[in-house]
Amino acid sequence: MSQSNYGGKQANQSSYIKKFNIGSSPITWYYSTNNNQLILSPTNSSATVYIKGDLFVGGSINNPSDLQLKDNIEDLSLSLTDNLLLLNPVKYNYKDDAKQKEHYGFIAQDVEKLFPNLVNTVSATIGDDDVSIKSVNYLEMVPLLLLKIKDLQNQIDALNNKILGEP
Repeated sequence: MSQSNYGGKQANQSSYIKKFNIGSSPITWYYSTNNNQLILSPTNSSATVYIKGDLFVGGSINNPSDLQLKDNIEDLSLSLTDNLLLLNPVKYNYKDDAKQKEHYGFIAQDVEKLFPNLVNTVSATIGDDDVSIKSVNYLEMVPLLLLKIKDLQNQIDALNNKILGEP
């Protein structure tokens, strides 16, 4: 496997370009320190960043959610939440984790059958094998879970009102 590493910066600029060549697939990164913010991004917007191990963040992890960035906004249908109860939460260990840390979550293939838009598949190399690895977007499950909780709370309130004889 061939490896090389190139970087560049223009004078009086706070932006950098970094290029990593590992094997036959070069990856170019853009990073900038403008306005007291570090922006780190692969220049190919379809690239996936994979971090093996834990990612520690001293602040928040935020998903852009500004109205200015969105089109085709619609309320979620309660029927979308019906499949949530078909998901099977599991505990597991990663095969290559020497510490055998216990994790909780779902099996991506199971989630994909019910919520295909919450699963991403990327190509990866494990050992000498090129494989496809699936991941789950847990963050986008939150609105579905909240909608289901609100529905269940409405059902609880209706039953309480019925028990208490209130309309």
